[in-house]
Amino acid sequence: MRIPRLESLIILIFFGCVALWGISKCSGKRAEIGTRLRDLDENIDAEDRPRRRDTVFVPQNPAPVQQTTTTTTPGPNAVAPTQPGAQRPVVTRSPSAAPTTTPTSTSPTATQPAQPSGQKYSTLYVTIDGLKLRKEPTLKSDVVAKLELYEPVYFLNQKTEKTEEINLGYEKVTDHWVKVRTKAGKEGWVFGAGVHYYKMKRKGVME
Repeated sequence: MRIPRLESLIILIFFGCVALWGISKCSGKRAEIGTRLRDLDENIDAEDRPRRRDTVFVPQNPAPVQQTTTTTTPGPNAVAPTQPGAQRPVVTRSPSAAPTTTPTSTSPTATQPAQPSGQKYSTLYVTIDGLKLRKEPTLKSDVVAKLELYEPVYFLNQKTEKTEEINLGYEKVTDHWVKVRTKAGKEGWVFGAGVHYYKMKRKGVME
């Protein structure tokens, strides 16, 4: 039995339409599934990515800060605050005590003998090594001490009225006897040629 050509054509068209409908249906399903998968991936990426915080959270009602006030006790010299229109009281301050300074005593140096208090004396230097300091202004008087060359002594502003001639070894010198005081506090008389205002060694002395 042979199918007429018109009927076979209609059957083919019918099956073609069904096939196209099925293909379009499958394409729609596939597009819908792809869209869902893409949305799901975007949601997952959005959850995994760290959130940016561009703003700082500020509380709407911040807690009030409690202010602490300290009261100070006014001192004796404090001035009370004045009200507008009131006369300002005059505060008198007691004069502060002047600072007291303790005088410092300066000890004499090794090269300067101690001066007697209340008087000023000139400093002389021994010009003869081993110069004898005597109790009285004479060669026969007892020896108090022997002075070294360039040793400083104080001239006590006393000398003999008469001069005496003494042989120093290589020369004879005529001079007064003068009263001096050593740095150790010993007082006595020395021949005037044996001391001078400057440090020097006297020539003509037999050693």
